[in-house]
Amino acid sequence: MKRFLTQLGLILSTSLLISFVIAGIFERYFLEDNESHIAYKLNRFYSFSDDVLFMGSSRAQQSFLVDSMFTSDHSYNYGLVGTGNWLWPRLLVDAINNDKQELIFINVDPPSLDHGSLWNSSYYLKIPRSSFLFNSLSRSDQRSIGYFPFKFFGRYIELFRTGIKRWYNITSYEYKGTSISVKTPNAEMFGASSFTKDAALICDEAKITFLKTHLSHNEDIIVFLKLPSYNESGKESFFKDFKPQLKELPNIFFMDYTGTFQDRKYWYDHVHFNLEGANVFSQQLREDLKAKVDSGTMKLPENIVFFKGH
Repeated sequence: MKRFLTQLGLILSTSLLISFVIAGIFERYFLEDNESHIAYKLNRFYSFSDDVLFMGSSRAQQSFLVDSMFTSDHSYNYGLVGTGNWLWPRLLVDAINNDKQELIFINVDPPSLDHGSLWNSSYYLKIPRSSFLFNSLSRSDQRSIGYFPFKFFGRYIELFRTGIKRWYNITSYEYKGTSISVKTPNAEMFGASSFTKDAALICDEAKITFLKTHLSHNEDIIVFLKLPSYNESGKESFFKDFKPQLKELPNIFFMDYTGTFQDRKYWYDHVHFNLEGANVFSQQLREDLKAKVDSGTMKLPENIVFFKGH
């Protein structure tokens, strides 16, 4: 019996070791410097090398074709799935405190889509411990952050399957942080209109106070965006209560696209663009920004140049 248990323990420990080695090799040579890596975006974010940043949830991730808007190599989409309005305020604080003037776009989700939370601590594997984001986490959450491959124990097959598909762009368009599904549209989700019923952003007093506190001496150009959803024509202004409370802050702009781009051919589901929709929307956003710059309403740093194509 003792011999059996010893052999069993040896087999289990060897299997575990082999599993970690395989996962580590896969991360190092396939995902570490690839956008498919679960922590890649935030690792890149804290290099502070970008002139133009896009932030928000999966709606941001699937809406902005960066190269259709700007020519700079230092433009990147930092939208992250499942983060709602939870993550971007914390990233914003770190961005405006980095001594580099940037143009920052923020997708603000309506309350019915704002399901963001600390849902996957592996996102924070390599962020600076001195960052506002890291220090906004509770002590228990900070301690829970481990290192690859231990965070993925029991999920290797899913990690490999998803990582390889995205690495070869089999199921999605992947470029500069933008990730757009190229699979068949999800027809069932087009009927979920209750998810987009919000007429206006509900102003949370704590969030308003947070933004006022951290943006009072802001030097970056910050554009708060309301992205459209399918079948939402006739909505009132999304920022009608939010905008007046921040109007005294410097370099803040609001752009509301509620009710636009309602042709179904532009949508993957009721809240996410397909590739054609993202392309058309990005071009429209670019032209609207150019109009603000040409009118003198907005002044951009000289190193930020609009793309001149179609």
